[in-house]
Amino acid sequence: MVRYLFFNEGTTEADILCLPVSQVEGIEIAANNAINIYFNDLGGADSNDGLAVVNVTAGKTKEVMNDIVDAINNSTDPFIVVADDANSEYLSSHITSMGAITEQA
Repeated sequence: MVRYLFFNEGTTEADILCLPVSQVEGIEIAANNAINIYFNDLGGADSNDGLAVVNVTAGKTKEVMNDIVDAINNSTDPFIVVADDANSEYLSSHITSMGAITEQA
């Protein structure tokens, strides 16, 4: 089954990102209260064509990364909402909001 990760930082089309988990290039701690999720193959020339920043409770970055990986590996739903600010829906209780979504051309 193909699974998709969904991110929404606002209310416009440009604020939304939904990609198959196969395009996840990596997840890293960006700060004590944020993680970066990198995506590839968005149509650009870079190896990391996309970046989704997820804001988390300070000191809970590892827990959020574990929650995301657990959802990718074990979800029975193909559509995984990681962070949706417009509807206040978050994969982990430690996610506080969606940060920026960046797509490289």
